[in-house]
Amino acid sequence: MLKPIILSISAVFLFTACSFKMPSFDWFSFSDSDKYADILQEADNCQKVENEDSKLSCYRNIENTNSFAQIRLGTYYANKKDYKSALKYLNQAKQNDNIYANLPLAFLYYKGEGVQKDLNKSFELLKESSDIDPTAAYQLSRFYLQGINTKIDNEKGIELLNFAASKGVSAAQEILVNTYKNGLFEQPRDQKKVEFWQNKLKEEVEDVNHKIYRL
Repeated sequence: MLKPIILSISAVFLFTACSFKMPSFDWFSFSDSDKYADILQEADNCQKVENEDSKLSCYRNIENTNSFAQIRLGTYYANKKDYKSALKYLNQAKQNDNIYANLPLAFLYYKGEGVQKDLNKSFELLKESSDIDPTAAYQLSRFYLQGINTKIDNEKGIELLNFAASKGVSAAQEILVNTYKNGLFEQPRDQKKVEFWQNKLKEEVEDVNHKIYRL
């Protein structure tokens, strides 16, 4: 049975079952991943197109060379429940070494949508990308904190939450507030940490999640 605090925040702590709307996070630097900068900028030119048909056409014009276009087309088709097309694009992006394809692929394996449900595959995909993608780290933390497909490891779960929260994932910040307020996951109550993450939650930060996944 999940702890009451987990139940109270399950809406933000679990993979959403019906869409790829994911927690927001602060935009990150590509200083260690310069290979992404140019292709992201190219894909963002398509993202600025308002008409959906024209936007799709824009992405398709670059789909063979731009892994962010592949990710966005993949998530688009997953939301349309066209899983064959979704998997085609997401797997293509992963084959092109775009680590951000892992999160939506992990979602599909976690839910068993378009593929056979495979918690181990979902776990491994998130683990592979969790030191780069803060949203993947946030999602992976629940595997450790709730003992999903692995032994409960509160230390690892909190480490992942702190990384995600430090990068602006508001849902992770909320969990840390509750964790340090109530002494959850073998963490001592710590009012300073409660106030720190509460203040982070109050900061107005741009929801830039769409820069990766939104069409």
